[in-house]
Amino acid sequence: MYNRIYRRFCSVDIVMLLCAFTLSAISLYSLYILSTGNTGGRLTEGVTGRTALIQAVSVLIGLIVFITVVALGQGVIKKLSPAAFAVSLGLCILTLTPLGITVDDDRAWLGIGGISVQPSELLKIGFIMTGAYILSSGRSKRLRYTLFCLAAALGAAVIFLQRDMGTLLIFTLVAICMLFCSGVSKRLWALGILLSPAIFYGVWSSILNADQKARILSGIDPALDPYGTGYQQLSAHSAIANGGFTGRLFEQKGSLIYVSSAHNDFILSFIAQLFGSVGLFAVCLLLCMVIVRAAPKSGSGSYIYYVRSGVFMLFASQGLINTAMNLSLFPVIGITLPFVSAGGTSAIAAFTALGLVSLSGSELQVAAS
Repeated sequence: MYNRIYRRFCSVDIVMLLCAFTLSAISLYSLYILSTGNTGGRLTEGVTGRTALIQAVSVLIGLIVFITVVALGQGVIKKLSPAAFAVSLGLCILTLTPLGITVDDDRAWLGIGGISVQPSELLKIGFIMTGAYILSSGRSKRLRYTLFCLAAALGAAVIFLQRDMGTLLIFTLVAICMLFCSGVSKRLWALGILLSPAIFYGVWSSILNADQKARILSGIDPALDPYGTGYQQLSAHSAIANGGFTGRLFEQKGSLIYVSSAHNDFILSFIAQLFGSVGLFAVCLLLCMVIVRAAPKSGSGSYIYYVRSGVFMLFASQGLINTAMNLSLFPVIGITLPFVSAGGTSAIAAFTALGLVSLSGSELQVAAS
């Protein structure tokens, strides 16, 4: 037994793991600098010394979860997949009760012991697990697709009720990617593309509220509302410009300027202010390494193949959208940068996803022996 567990860990993708830890280290250091220089909210809002501490503890918990997932192995994790989805879905439903906490019109948090938890981050992982479980089962193709779509619709409905449109977008993209990798008929994709304008119009006219529409328009041109919905992206622009090529890490703290939400959605622009364009490029390169190495490579139709396709889209979509938000190329919709943005639940979910991806190599190594 111990020999089998040892082999599982020996086959973990060390390069991917090191890239993820380097991103977390950059995040923790940036949050430390941000919290120590944020007297009176000079650099951003809602950040104290406790922010960096919570993030460090969350990374440690994420590492423990990563080790646990790899140690359990693919067989056990696959059996636990439906339960993981059910538990994470149940926690999301609790946010709609009096136990839920509303932040910026999104009721997506639970208050536990003075700490806020975002169950929808765990729901994305639970859905990837159970979606892979369904698609890789021996059932008929029609039944597999029906069950998968039901699980996706159930998760999407709960997230929609939370009014968390950013998470809903990522959840939808993950589901679409997993369906695409399962070999769904090209006719269905063509039908979806043809219906997409009507779907967009329905979402715009019937679902999005005035604030969400304003965010989308400001994402196209932040100058439309420079002191309102466009303020975050304009402050991010100023921070990136202030960082220059090499950054202002070794200069006086007074050289750093205010960045709205510098600890989560716009931490990339704060990193650019600290480490300059060099640091910005390094973070993007490290994240790209994680994304590329998480992509499905072989074993089409297997459980781990679908897990990898879901995790790949999870990291890729969040990384791309968050970067685009910081560069004013996409509306501000509350998407965090994996392994970098402050958020305890997000960090734990990211390392859990890393553990799921690491199952493939470990299982192949054990099987070969």
